[in-house]
Amino acid sequence: MSKFKPTIVLTCITTLIAILLTVTHTFTYVDTSGVITDKLMNACIETMGEGEFRIVTDWQAEGYSIAKPDNVEKMIKKSDGTVAFEVITNGYAKGGLDILVAMNTDGSVKAISVVSLSETPGLGTKVQDSGFLSQYSGKAEQLTVVKKQPSADNEIQAVTGATRSSNGVTNAVNIALEVYGALGG
Repeated sequence: MSKFKPTIVLTCITTLIAILLTVTHTFTYVDTSGVITDKLMNACIETMGEGEFRIVTDWQAEGYSIAKPDNVEKMIKKSDGTVAFEVITNGYAKGGLDILVAMNTDGSVKAISVVSLSETPGLGTKVQDSGFLSQYSGKAEQLTVVKKQPSADNEIQAVTGATRSSNGVTNAVNIALEVYGALGG
């Protein structure tokens, strides 16, 4: 019996600690999935202007016929009805681009903003420059990235040395265009 006593005591102590941790977590957990962070709020203001914003948590309750796609982090609605999608995509880094894409009512891109990124400093981080991001405004069809001067309306010129990051931003915009179209615009 004396050989088992330390094992029994240790088991009781770890069980009690596990119960206390579970109870503490239950009482202190705050769900932040419906919260607009400061970075996301700044991106909302940058792309949609000042106003009241809310995260759409139940797409069907809003009257949309599709459920939230896995590749869309959040849908944000402004009080005037403007819609934006937060999309996290891969650039050079896996999940390195957190992009907010605001839409016009005609289904074209109003503006985009980088919420956060973890791309290569000096190269991939150039995708947040306004000159690059402004290429997306007014685009309404699926886009492709080119390394030269764009020759078609659906082409975006990549940032030199940051093709993967450029593709990641374009992928986020293409996702937003596709989802907005599926919503019925």
